[in-house]
Amino acid sequence: MKNITILFFLVVLALCMIDNAYSKNPFKGKLTTLYFRNDLSHNKWLKVRCKSGDKDVHEKYMGPVHDWSFSFHDKFLGGTLYWCTLSKGPDYKVHRTFDAYVQDNRKPHGTYYSYIAREDGIYHITMVYGVRKVLDW
Repeated sequence: MKNITILFFLVVLALCMIDNAYSKNPFKGKLTTLYFRNDLSHNKWLKVRCKSGDKDVHEKYMGPVHDWSFSFHDKFLGGTLYWCTLSKGPDYKVHRTFDAYVQDNRKPHGTYYSYIAREDGIYHITMVYGVRKVLDW
């Protein structure tokens, strides 16, 4: 039993050293980036707020034709979910909340998930489908 405890400790120590030396943690999932673009007309601003179960990205106010993104690692055992609220209009009263990223290990992982806010709705850009509208305001 003592040998197993020492072996476990050495494995954990080695993994920590690898993480520090190469900035790669074998227990982190794939790196994912959520990307947002304000394409609203008439110089309107867009407010974006994204959250997950353990992280609040806070609010980001985006000027006209402004881009913003943030990155995160998938959870090693799965279950990563980020939902975002995009808001527009006076006092940002018009808003939509949606799942911007849901980790699904059964599907190919796309590393970048891009969203564009336009006057008529929110669009998602993918390599497979191109630009497609996913939500109305």
